[in-house]
Amino acid sequence: GRSGSQSISSDTRWHVLHDIQSRSRYVLGGCVEDVWVGATAVLGLLPQAGGHLGYIGSSFGGGIGAMAVGWDGRFRRAHLSVPTFGNQPLRMTLPTTGSGASVQKFLKKHPTAADILKYYDAAVAARHVKIPVLCACALFDPSVAPAGQFAIYSALAGPKELFVLTAGHHDYPALSAEEAELRQKVYNFFADI
Repeated sequence: GRSGSQSISSDTRWHVLHDIQSRSRYVLGGCVEDVWVGATAVLGLLPQAGGHLGYIGSSFGGGIGAMAVGWDGRFRRAHLSVPTFGNQPLRMTLPTTGSGASVQKFLKKHPTAADILKYYDAAVAARHVKIPVLCACALFDPSVAPAGQFAIYSALAGPKELFVLTAGHHDYPALSAEEAELRQKVYNFFADI
């Protein structure tokens, strides 16, 4: 992936640390704002999309979506797949190979940054998501701890549907079949928006 800013690394190990010690400038806040700016751009170009806007995000995008859609009434539905940033205090204690590992390592040297993460917790934000959400959570995931994924799903305040994956960010025999089933569910979920 690419970063929209020359000053912010595209490398996930560093991207999630950008301004982590500043509540008002932490990169995750800017990513949430980008979702809102994107919605504004879409609706500016296609005003007829008003009332029909949906959000789809996976992993990083799933967590950012959970933090974004609850505060923006323009979204009517959301699909969050293996979403990250859920239950940050717990997430920082669980084994991970994903971007959370970089944050865990950083917190060992700078423990006060944990206070900033309280403001960027997708499970806390999910309490404000009242639109219908289709959430795909994995039973095993080396990059995004399943406990954080399920914390986001559990906290969703509106109508919600859970699709359980055998694994996320990992290959397994039933992957193709599960992905096909999930694609059909996502298609049906957004069909009448």
